[in-house]
Amino acid sequence: MNIYLFPTELEAAPFRELRPTARVVITGVGLAATAATLAMLYREGCLVASRVVLAGIAGAYGGRVAVGDVVEVVEECCAELPERFRRSYSVVPTTRLRGVRSNSVHRGVDEGGDVDVENMEGAALFAMAEALGFSACEVRAISNRVGEPYERWRTEEALEALARELVKMDDDE
Repeated sequence: MNIYLFPTELEAAPFRELRPTARVVITGVGLAATAATLAMLYREGCLVASRVVLAGIAGAYGGRVAVGDVVEVVEECCAELPERFRRSYSVVPTTRLRGVRSNSVHRGVDEGGDVDVENMEGAALFAMAEALGFSACEVRAISNRVGEPYERWRTEEALEALARELVKMDDDE
């Protein structure tokens, strides 16, 4: 059984409409909130025999991923840490979605380098999954280009695409 984590209710709402009985948890935005939520779920025994799916929107660097695409993040890095402390977390893809590399950030990073997208929670998911031994998957819908003004983001379109892909994943379980 999947547990679906979303940073915000805005991101969860389209999926809740399509799957009202799904186990959905709102983590809050950012690495600390996500890690705290996962620790609470672990303490409550909710992560045993469940796959945790972190889902939400993300920004794309450059032109490698299009706005509106839904992708699976297969590698995460805390981009804002100094190089000597930076760690990447890699996972084996578990969906049919395109696998991408992502930076977890507190605020936008101008250059993605060889990274495709950025978000604010993914590295916490993968670090906690590694430390606590639960199954994890991260799925992101691309709502914008990194650095684009918020008024230009296509959030609603991205969240509708995300909800549709999550339903397909749920059906495949």
